Amino acid sequence: MRLVGLTGRLRKILYTNGLIYLLYTSLSLLIVGAITYSMTEHVSLAQSFWWAIATATTVGYGDISPHTSVGKIVALVLMLVGIGVIGMLTSSIATYFVREDNKADDKDVQLEKIMQKLDEFEKQNHDLKEEIKNLKQK
Repeated sequence: MRLVGLTGRLRKILYTNGLIYLLYTSLSLLIVGAITYSMTEHVSLAQSFWWAIATATTVGYGDISPHTSVGKIVALVLMLVGIGVIGMLTSSIATYFVREDNKADDKDVQLEKIMQKLDEFEKQNHDLKEEIKNLKQK
């Protein structure tokens, strides 16, 4: 059951600020970048994907690096995309929690209004009881 709640929260975060579209675009660029790197640098596709992921996540182990101009351009694009994805992910998570916090504040305001109404009803009820009591005594 908790997994369902987590999935719902994850979906809300992914659709906050259009993060899901950025992730799809980034994944596409990662695949194209890895294939391009593999062809221009003459390395295996597995090594190219490893390099593309390490570059896009800004880890950059340095075990594989581009030597051609095309490879360096692909690296530059992946670095910029990686930084953008990390920034967008951070802002989307922050926006999600701020919205949830605002929802909690709205609920507190609604609860306070309900409590005030209950107090008013309680006072009216007390007044009516007093009035009935007075009418019975007459």
